[in-house]
Amino acid sequence: MKVTVNYGEPESGFDNLKELYREYGLVHIKCDKPLSLEEFKNLGEGLGKPLKIDKHSADDGFVQRVATDGLFEDKNVDWHNDWSYGKGEYYATILYNVKNGDLSPTWFCDMANAPEELKEKYKTFTGEYHPPGYLHNGCFSERQLRALRRLKVTRPFVFEYNGRSVLYCSLATITEVKNSLETSDLNSLDFEDIREYVNEDNYKHDWEPNDILIWDNLRMQHKREEFKGDRELWRIQLDLQ
Repeated sequence: MKVTVNYGEPESGFDNLKELYREYGLVHIKCDKPLSLEEFKNLGEGLGKPLKIDKHSADDGFVQRVATDGLFEDKNVDWHNDWSYGKGEYYATILYNVKNGDLSPTWFCDMANAPEELKEKYKTFTGEYHPPGYLHNGCFSERQLRALRRLKVTRPFVFEYNGRSVLYCSLATITEVKNSLETSDLNSLDFEDIREYVNEDNYKHDWEPNDILIWDNLRMQHKREEFKGDRELWRIQLDLQ
């Protein structure tokens, strides 16, 4: 599920990082000194096309502050896939530990490794996705929310991706489910079996100073628990082909 490299390695640079990303889905980069904002931006631009953001920006561009006084605050963040409700191909996330990331570990589950019986059960399902209510005011303008409601992003639960069969169900952001021609709401389908899998078969990342994680949101679900204290990470979302 995960591979670890040192900052500045491997010698082949961005191309090899992309290969590791595609192979493992989660790349851990260990840095022996703090990165400047410019260095972090260069890493993002070297890997792909960053998503321009409006709120909680660290640079008035595409670096987002995931902080106690900003995005997500100190609250519990349930299992989800970043960009489940967005258009475009911004499925790569880069997260850098600026300060006190260790106040809350991050858990990851590789949905390419989900049991075949789950993939078989959900192969005819499609989910519709929308940002959860607690993100509306802090992360989106009303114009953006209207656009997302019109967009109604849907994704199949099971699809082939980079030679792997992947089970996709972003638990925190799914709003409607369709199975063949029948539509169900979440009151009748709680995905207990999927939640049981992600809670049992996961990787817990205990953040160390200056850690960087890069992961593939088409494969990886992740979560974080609530915490107390002053914590800040920088995030870039990328179109990484």
